[in-house]
Amino acid sequence: METSGIVQLAIDYIEEQLYEPLSLENIAEAAVMSVPNLYRLFYAMTGHPIKEYVRKRRISEAARLLRYTDHATIDIGIGCGFQSYQTFINTFKRNTGLTPGQYRQAEFIFSFERINLLERVTYLEEREMFDRFPDVKVIRLSPQKGIGFLYAAEQEEGIEDDALIQFHTLLEKRGLDLNQLRIFGWNVDMQGSQQRYGYQLAAVGETVTPPCIEDPNLHLIELPGGLYAVTRTTAGSCRTIIDTWNHLVSDWLPLSTFELGEHNFLEEYQQFSKKIARLKLYLPVERRHETETIEILERSAVKVISFREEGKDCVIRADKASVQWLRRNGFIGDTRINLFMSCSFPADERLAYEVHIAPPDEFVPSKEDLHRTNYLEGGLYACITTRAYGSMSGVLERIYRWLSSTPDYGPDGKRSWYSYYVPYIGNNPGEGREFERSVSVECCVPVILRG
Repeated sequence: METSGIVQLAIDYIEEQLYEPLSLENIAEAAVMSVPNLYRLFYAMTGHPIKEYVRKRRISEAARLLRYTDHATIDIGIGCGFQSYQTFINTFKRNTGLTPGQYRQAEFIFSFERINLLERVTYLEEREMFDRFPDVKVIRLSPQKGIGFLYAAEQEEGIEDDALIQFHTLLEKRGLDLNQLRIFGWNVDMQGSQQRYGYQLAAVGETVTPPCIEDPNLHLIELPGGLYAVTRTTAGSCRTIIDTWNHLVSDWLPLSTFELGEHNFLEEYQQFSKKIARLKLYLPVERRHETETIEILERSAVKVISFREEGKDCVIRADKASVQWLRRNGFIGDTRINLFMSCSFPADERLAYEVHIAPPDEFVPSKEDLHRTNYLEGGLYACITTRAYGSMSGVLERIYRWLSSTPDYGPDGKRSWYSYYVPYIGNNPGEGREFERSVSVECCVPVILRG
């Protein structure tokens, strides 16, 4: 058995006996190794001394009970395996910075999840990437079978919350303990259906077996698994969740050694006492096969209709205005249309976002469009062709880093950068995450020759 499998045996034993007295000798026996080897291998494979791992897992479980039950603090401490009430209070404060009573009143969430070494992926990144994105891990999610529920709606807003409420009700009727299940969700293309939007949920866990399926709304499903970049975010704020997805897609992915995979985007709902406390976001990735090169190209000026918005929700507002314009002029699905995007970089307090549409040559702007008529300036640009990565911030950073190292070219601060989407598929850049798969993007940063 590989070392990771041996250490996983120790982890599994700890989890089974987490609320009971644990001795190193018993843990080592469960993993078929000596105590000295247990110390050494456990730290090497997990990054945590074994006693620290046990303490943090117990504190994490206690924190969950403090937040989502009204059990007495002393009962929680003793129940989670601490030998005395004072030991529990001291250990809890040392790990969280709060006493158990203070934690119950605070918004802060402490979580130290069970480690699964069989999901971990070894990969090489620069130390800077680890330091800059400590919240992003790459794992291999194992295929799992479970109970599925497909929720369909005419509107996308709030579809996840509505789907979860109905799914929870259906699972409880089957007598399943929601706290013992892992709940995953992902968006589904509902082409050909009366409802435009779909959200698929899957509950996986040891308690899920075929006899649980007794409802026509439920079905057996297999979570296919695959390679994922994973990060966490708090639940409750749609804006926070969107920003975290953008953090993965726009910032981390273009700077990593991975590219977007073909499997599903996933969201895992971490719940306690029927409440969603946190989400884990799973970005499908695969190892990058080709190196994307930066070229210096001469670009012609392009006449465009521009839609610029600033401040909060500027991306949504600019996308909406551009789609309305396309529909009003009968250009939805017209392959003659070229689409460009630009936004403030680096992001500052006055975030600005622009959508530029290049109509056919014969198009004559109306009087209402005259104030939107604009030109993307021509000249020399540093260009890279890549996938659609949200706001493209990570791609821009790569180009600017390259410019800082080359003696021949420098950035031209008088002109704006832009991304050109090739081909233009769909209604707008914000219309679902599948957009990232459907187009390639040419990202262009204006440059000048160094004198």
